[in-house]
Amino acid sequence: MKNPFAILTIVAALASAPVAPAAPYHKTSAAVGYKCLINHELLIVCGQKTNSPQYIASFVEKLKGTDVDAVMCCPTMWRANLFPSEVDPTWKRYRPDQPPSKFRSYDYIMRYLHAGGDPVKDTLEACRKCGKDFFISYRMNDHHYVTDLEWPSHNAIWREHPEYWLGDSETSPYTRKDNVRLFNYMRPEVRDYYFAILRELCTKYDVDGVELDFQRFPKFFRTDETAEGARVMTAFVRRIREMIDRIGDERGKSLKLCVRVPETLAKCEAAGLDVPGWDAAGLTDMINISSFYNHTMELDIEGFRAKARRARIYGEMNYVTFQHPKDKFARRYTTPEIYRASALNLFHRGADGLSLFNYDYVPEKLRVPMAEVLKRIADVAFLKTQPKDYVISSGFGTFPATNEKTFDVVISDDTTSGQFVRAVLRVETRASCADLRVGVWLNGKALQPCEHDGTELFPPLAQNAAYPAREMLKFFAVPLELLKGGSNRVEVKRLVQGKAACQFRSVEIALYARH
Repeated sequence: MKNPFAILTIVAALASAPVAPAAPYHKTSAAVGYKCLINHELLIVCGQKTNSPQYIASFVEKLKGTDVDAVMCCPTMWRANLFPSEVDPTWKRYRPDQPPSKFRSYDYIMRYLHAGGDPVKDTLEACRKCGKDFFISYRMNDHHYVTDLEWPSHNAIWREHPEYWLGDSETSPYTRKDNVRLFNYMRPEVRDYYFAILRELCTKYDVDGVELDFQRFPKFFRTDETAEGARVMTAFVRRIREMIDRIGDERGKSLKLCVRVPETLAKCEAAGLDVPGWDAAGLTDMINISSFYNHTMELDIEGFRAKARRARIYGEMNYVTFQHPKDKFARRYTTPEIYRASALNLFHRGADGLSLFNYDYVPEKLRVPMAEVLKRIADVAFLKTQPKDYVISSGFGTFPATNEKTFDVVISDDTTSGQFVRAVLRVETRASCADLRVGVWLNGKALQPCEHDGTELFPPLAQNAAYPAREMLKFFAVPLELLKGGSNRVEVKRLVQGKAACQFRSVEIALYARH
């Protein structure tokens, strides 16, 4: 017989509210408009054998003086809640003297909780000291390690109730198949659990808003139930909206509801997420358009703006532009120049603000230096003076492409202002292109090949197997006068066809500033 403890806990939690923090509450107005959000997943603070409030606060403190104005705190290690929860008492079952698990960071953070620590409280207090607003960003169906039933961070309700899953197989959620160990939101017990845990977090802590992270993982229903599921999910979002409104009214503040959703409306619809409907009904204040994990500028800002006119629109920027398929630690980290190019691109196309995901998951020694990039990241005038790298990478519609591709890229810099000294375009192919002739046209004009030292347009944050070899690259000089302030048409083409296809993987355009 399955342990009914999780269900009884949820029922009890729905019946009685957790103890609320004492007034006075941090005041937020209905008119507040955030410019830069940063997702802060508490998993990143868990690697210390001996943890402390000071160490946890350091991740927020480095954001002083940056444009980040709201910290989106993810209070979980995948499915494990990292605060002293009564709704999910899985943490109470841990025994500090039990044998080590196969993920030692789980042991470290559980011991911190048992010693009286609270990473959510520590993060909230650091936000208040640093003048950053505090959101809870909750993963609505986390997918990590669901093919491993013994992974330590699975919580009790997931582990003990396989009848709540969409299916029970070793199938990866990335297949988007139905027979996966993700929660089925058609089950009221699942929706009640998420409501209860969010209600507990909003009541226990003086939050300024909630983000429902539907990108971790964007599958909630079996395929043949998606249409009905969309109605169920809308009712769930409404329930969360009403809950945070009640808490906000009690505390004399405006709590915002943000949703982190896939980067196209079509992907949202396929997942049963009626984002335009939520907006029309006034359920959401903020829509965070996310590319899931890899960085891209190919977010459908224009499409969301046309269909969702009430909420503020945020374009998300991620920490890698490419991850090696066979080596998860081989990554092309997003550079300062890529962040600045993407930020300017997103603002030009109508985004109200920026969002950052996994920003701290660079090599540890780079975390503090990378915080400097966030100073004036939302300042359009400043961005227009800075060196930039506009990257169009694979996986979002434009690339990969075979033998030829025509696409548009928005570059809103004034390249005739004297701020920039030169521009270079880089083409990358999947296999060697050393013996191939490749042509590139920009706004109808043919570009000339050029020499370039090394393989990268700007210094990489770390060099590893994810970066391309020289024989996979072609470089072209870009006359500054050819670039227009707005949409630019780029065409890449293999000039002489052969038996083997030429697959283009990415195109980058670098602008080098005078200073």
